[in-house]
Amino acid sequence: MKKLLIFEPALSTYRIDFFNTLAKKLSVSALLTGGRKELASLGFDLEAVNQQANFPYYYYSKGLRLGNHLASSVYYRAIKKFKPDITLTNELGLNTLTAILLKPFFKYKLLTVVDDSPNIARGYSFLRGILRAFVVRFVDGMVVVNPQVRDFYAQKFRRYRCQYYYLPIIQDDQILADKFRQALPLSQQIFDQYSLSGTKVILFVARLVDIKVPGLLLEVFDELYQNNTGLRLAFVGDGPLENELKEYTTTHHLNDAVYFTGRLTGNDLYAWYNIGQILVLPSMLDRFGAVVNEALVAGCQAVVSDSVGAECLINETNGAVFKTNDHDDLKNALLQTLERVTPLNKVETRNNNMEESFSDTMNKFIDFISK
Repeated sequence: MKKLLIFEPALSTYRIDFFNTLAKKLSVSALLTGGRKELASLGFDLEAVNQQANFPYYYYSKGLRLGNHLASSVYYRAIKKFKPDITLTNELGLNTLTAILLKPFFKYKLLTVVDDSPNIARGYSFLRGILRAFVVRFVDGMVVVNPQVRDFYAQKFRRYRCQYYYLPIIQDDQILADKFRQALPLSQQIFDQYSLSGTKVILFVARLVDIKVPGLLLEVFDELYQNNTGLRLAFVGDGPLENELKEYTTTHHLNDAVYFTGRLTGNDLYAWYNIGQILVLPSMLDRFGAVVNEALVAGCQAVVSDSVGAECLINETNGAVFKTNDHDDLKNALLQTLERVTPLNKVETRNNNMEESFSDTMNKFIDFISK
């Protein structure tokens, strides 16, 4: 069994299935180097995720930090102790640069995971572009989360031997389906509490911050609601824009149609996925957007901006993609998608709207890294 060493800031809800599946086929160990502030701002129950890990992992945060990047000999010690056949690093930081420098001495295959959306990949600054070119030259593979990014890198850096592999950030659909089923009783409570029978429910699941553009969605919803009072909008998240959004909701007489749940995790979040019929992610910049996969598995449609990396998960049957920060295009995309859903009359599990399965995706990736 080949040995895989992973460098990541932390385990996460949207990566734990990925790591656990790798651990079924490979001998996996993980070094996690996120700083205290970074770990405190993750937005999910880190300890609950840690307990799901089916492989050994170790958190280490001592040493010099350059932003969120740890400069430490711990990378060398981990490589020397584990003697990996494959090392999987995170982005273009010090963990990757250290793994590049040590690669000639320990002879492992080196891959780095880069979560760039197409807009981010094409918009690197001059200095960051130099760093990327250096990394591409010396790693064996770059794992990206969007096929447009894969094709862009394959063309831009075609003279290097680096391979580019598309691997979306998706979770195990069977595990997610079980979580949605377990949340059904709570979903029924929400359905009754808000008297949702006969309505169509739109979800926003993200931080309430400028870059996620919740205000644009609220304005578009306001216009749609004037012609269809059976619409509902739930903001699942918190952030500095919350009071501003609530003030708009009150001023425009939308209090009966717009809900603010605050930040939710676990069963509370899954319960809203069972209720929602359309997820909207209008971000101006989003490396991927793991909530898109969750919503699709729950049977939602998804409407996302073309700045969201997860737009690659959307097709003509499960959602729509609109131009970033374009009010009219979002409105048209929502109108088009609303026609596909019927008003709620009961709470039940729905068919998975993901085009690709987690198991097939992972089997292909394991074949790739094991070569």
